Amino acid sequence: MPKGKPEFIPNQVFVGLPWKNVRARYEKVIGRLENKFPLYFTIVGRDDGQSAEDLLEIIKQRVTTSSFAIFDATGGNANVSLEYGYAEGVEVPRAIYLSTHKAAQQTAGSPIISDLGGKRRIQYKTETGLSAALHKFCSEHDYTLRFERALVKVLSGYAKGKKKRMRTLAIKLVHTLDGRNEVRRAEVIQKLQAQGYKDTEVEFMLKHLHAHGVILCTVGRSSKVRVA
Repeated sequence: MPKGKPEFIPNQVFVGLPWKNVRARYEKVIGRLENKFPLYFTIVGRDDGQSAEDLLEIIKQRVTTSSFAIFDATGGNANVSLEYGYAEGVEVPRAIYLSTHKAAQQTAGSPIISDLGGKRRIQYKTETGLSAALHKFCSEHDYTLRFERALVKVLSGYAKGKKKRMRTLAIKLVHTLDGRNEVRRAEVIQKLQAQGYKDTEVEFMLKHLHAHGVILCTVGRSSKVRVA
């Protein structure tokens, strides 16, 4: 892939949020959702050490390559407003989430910033409410719908227990690609074998998810896998 030309990742969702108070709640909910859905939520800033300039470039790259962007405007964080404006400028589908819990508003200390004030918002009050909203988003996402349609065909005729195992395998397989444009096929297989899956099971799922357009596997000794 040419340098400087990041490619769109169909299952990637950018999340922009204020780090204080809000981040931990999202990471907890997202951790559960990624066990159930084939979507990858990327939150920039988890690693320390980047300069402000580096972080801005990373944010722009992640927004541009994402299929959707979620911005939590709780407290009127200026960085979230900036990120939202960038997503709007590059025309990435987006939504604003906002906590209506009094404690969250008081802790943040400021109302929603004017740049976002007139935009449609998805409101939640508790972690359960946030989880329900994000669960609905995940279930309606285009990549989830394509993934589920593919699995219906791939696992047709399987017994319930085997179907559950193979569905979990399929989700874990997609998540081996999280945050990367492509991964060596051998690395994907190795990671899933380490989680207790047989080589034949992994190869079966790679072949059929590729056949149904959910992932793309190149051919040859240096075969690579990517989200399609």
